[in-house]
Amino acid sequence: MNNKILITGVAGFIGSNLLDYLISNTDYNIVGYDNLETGSINNIQHNLENNRFNFVNKSVLSILSLKEFKFIFHLAALPRIQPSYDQISHHINNNLLLGIKLIEIMIKEDHYPKLINSSSSSIYGNPDEIPTTEKCIPNCLNPYSFQKYEFEKYLEILSFKYPLNYVNLRYFNQYGERSFNPSNKFNAYSSVIGIFLNQKKKSESLTIVGDGRQRRDFIHVSDICKANYMAAISEKTNKLSFNLGSGKPIEIIEVAKIISDDIIFLPPRLGEADITHASIELAYKIFAWQPEYQLTQYLLSKNL
Repeated sequence: MNNKILITGVAGFIGSNLLDYLISNTDYNIVGYDNLETGSINNIQHNLENNRFNFVNKSVLSILSLKEFKFIFHLAALPRIQPSYDQISHHINNNLLLGIKLIEIMIKEDHYPKLINSSSSSIYGNPDEIPTTEKCIPNCLNPYSFQKYEFEKYLEILSFKYPLNYVNLRYFNQYGERSFNPSNKFNAYSSVIGIFLNQKKKSESLTIVGDGRQRRDFIHVSDICKANYMAAISEKTNKLSFNLGSGKPIEIIEVAKIISDDIIFLPPRLGEADITHASIELAYKIFAWQPEYQLTQYLLSKNL
């Protein structure tokens, strides 16, 4: 029995939490790749001595074979909208070509482990359909979202010729432990929850981009990790895409006020949606996933 799985981007926010989840809840042996450009070794330090985990401090581009793996959780990316406008080729390399590299290895070896692809709700842009279902037509507003959608389309088109086994998980606005990495050069574009909590910790004003009336559907990283595993082991998810959110959007200014009354406003940023609101019925119908964590409870647990 093949008992080995691969996590790309294992030292990142979601990758490191997924590693924790799989170590605690499964008996898989895990190989994790990360070049630490935006991830942190501190996120996985506690697992480095675990004999079920092998960390490879290299880019996904250095992978030569995938024959030993049953599942591939592909999280390696540069998950920030604003920097994708400025470092165009660098973001294409990380958000599209790393995934293409994995597909090319599968085709070369004629071996197709199930690929659990971390995609993004940003592909919907400002959708006409609220709540937004997976059938909503993508309307990418920025390079990052287009790169995520482009890889989804490569998987779809190439699967007509090759027996690719994949599932796309479209994350809405993620939050949770390790969401803010102070050493990450893109941390100004991190999850707003992580930014707010870091500002509160440093006794700084909370900075809201725009008027704060934009609404976001937040999803806890633990719910994301569970969904990744459930989607991987389900036989019903192949070639499908699923929204992962709470289904309960909240205004950014409401979130900020739970944390602090010391708030300042910044100019709005290009290419960001006014509202994200996930319809999560399909994930429940196909592989019985539903979120367990609520944002307000999480924030109150921080003893702010």
